[in-house]
Amino acid sequence: MTITYGLMEKLEEIVETNDGRARVLMKTKVTKLLTDKNGNVCGCVCVGKDGKTFEEHGPVVIATGGFGADFTADSLLNKHRPDLSHLPTTNGDHCTGDGLKMSMAIGAACVDLEWVQVHPTGLVHPEEPDAKVKFLAAEALRGVGGVLLDITGNRFCNELGRRDYVTGMMWKNKGVQLGNTTGFFLCLNGKASKEIEWHCKHYKGRGIMKSYKNMAEFAKEYNIPMANVEKTFKEYNNLAEKQTKDPDNGPYEAYGGGKSWDQWGKKFFHNLPLDTNDGFHVAIVTPVIHYCMGGLKINDGAECLTEAGNVVEGLYGSGEAAGGIHGSNRLGGNSLLDCVVFGRVSGRSAAKYLTTANIKYIESVKAGAAAHAKL
Repeated sequence: MTITYGLMEKLEEIVETNDGRARVLMKTKVTKLLTDKNGNVCGCVCVGKDGKTFEEHGPVVIATGGFGADFTADSLLNKHRPDLSHLPTTNGDHCTGDGLKMSMAIGAACVDLEWVQVHPTGLVHPEEPDAKVKFLAAEALRGVGGVLLDITGNRFCNELGRRDYVTGMMWKNKGVQLGNTTGFFLCLNGKASKEIEWHCKHYKGRGIMKSYKNMAEFAKEYNIPMANVEKTFKEYNNLAEKQTKDPDNGPYEAYGGGKSWDQWGKKFFHNLPLDTNDGFHVAIVTPVIHYCMGGLKINDGAECLTEAGNVVEGLYGSGEAAGGIHGSNRLGGNSLLDCVVFGRVSGRSAAKYLTTANIKYIESVKAGAAAHAKL
């Protein structure tokens, strides 16, 4: 967010100089890429907010995001991962793969479109449980000590496991049924809630997290046996104590290496102890489509490539629209690579291409003028 806002502010400063270096067109939709006689991308067709069609010319950087919010019959999601098309998404409703489709239409290739990441903690709004677009519960909520419970009040996984692992464990267990959505309880005690207070206030304000005076109040609301919650918390505290005192001799393989006393392989416990009499913040979470690892086939200069590996001159890919960067499952935080790194690379490559094209054009004009002078 800090990087993004910094870039936006700088761009707005440049726009305000009105010196021709940059313009920002709001509510403008690009519908098609333009190519010259050699197949090089030389601009795009746009529809402005007044409904009129116009063209912009020059190299094009595709930074339109993924396709995780395209639920139409002919979507890339339905084509490559129809098994996930029933899930909600954390993507904005603009993430419909338009940039990829336009690029493929002029010969650019895509890679890894079948690799779509499902995140386990999309926040369920109790009044709109089946909404297709959901807010994401930051992994920091589990990092500070949040525990996941099923509808019986029991843990069912290592809360700090990989996204695909936690999602898979949710699909194997029984959660609370809200509409057509199956959710699980993400619970933060008083210490954890205080450590991540801003998030809790934000989520509570949106109606997707609720505070309870104690776990008995929570258990009563969802008809969960309180004895199960008490047992779960007691076992969790005991595991944490054993892990602290003897981290190398637990009977289970720990997630990430080493040994654990937890059957789910957890070895990091924070903000203890869990006490049912403590105040808690609780959110209902469910698996959601989160990130598309696949996208435009690019080289290390962010230049788009054809299936044969040839460069599509004048076309560049960055952000989630670029593919082949993360393999089959992106790790949290690593989107900085395709957004920040390849964002910078694509901008640099496009500027270099534009400068080179201008130099070639000027040279051709000079050559033409010289030939004309001789005549």
